[in-house]
Amino acid sequence: MLPYSPWLAWIIPLTGSLLMPILAKVNGKLRDWSGFLFVTVSSVFTLSMLPDVYNGYSVDIQIPWIPFFNLSAGVLVDSLSVFMASIVSCISTLILLYSIGYMAKEEGLTRYYFFMLLFTSGMVGLVMADNFLQLYIFWEIVGLCSYALIGFWYKRPEAVKAGMKAFLVTRVGDLCLLLAILILFLNTGKLGFLDVRNDVTLGFLSASS
Repeated sequence: MLPYSPWLAWIIPLTGSLLMPILAKVNGKLRDWSGFLFVTVSSVFTLSMLPDVYNGYSVDIQIPWIPFFNLSAGVLVDSLSVFMASIVSCISTLILLYSIGYMAKEEGLTRYYFFMLLFTSGMVGLVMADNFLQLYIFWEIVGLCSYALIGFWYKRPEAVKAGMKAFLVTRVGDLCLLLAILILFLNTGKLGFLDVRNDVTLGFLSASS
């Protein structure tokens, strides 16, 4: 596994989404194939971590983020996170490859590829996050992209209704998730997955004894 694989797995599709408007101005086919290539490279980095976690490798990689809360940005590399990230990136690769032909005659393709790449980045970032704040940020990205992609054909009333339904349902989930994160933080003063787990484990052991 390369040292930066857990970061590049979601940063590359995020960068690709931001580049879509520029690539579209250069050439439509370049935009379409670039979207596919960005998620393909993301897949390479996620799959590169599988041999390590298969052999029991696990690490929490952190960098300084919000000093006021003593919070670091991080990626948690373990069997579950890498497995989920690999599924997301590989399926996204297949979808974008299929989209090159299937979506060829549709309008708004720059918008489509922008949100598809952003969705992929959000999903990979969500499953690789090592703390609840990061998870929530990526969750919001995924929710935004879901709304935009479900309602992609905005000229169709049924697509608009479906998109709005998805938006409202995810907003309820967002609120509940945010409340849960706040409750955890108020009770533990921490947002890192491993830190919270250790506190809960210690509290359980103390109560048992």
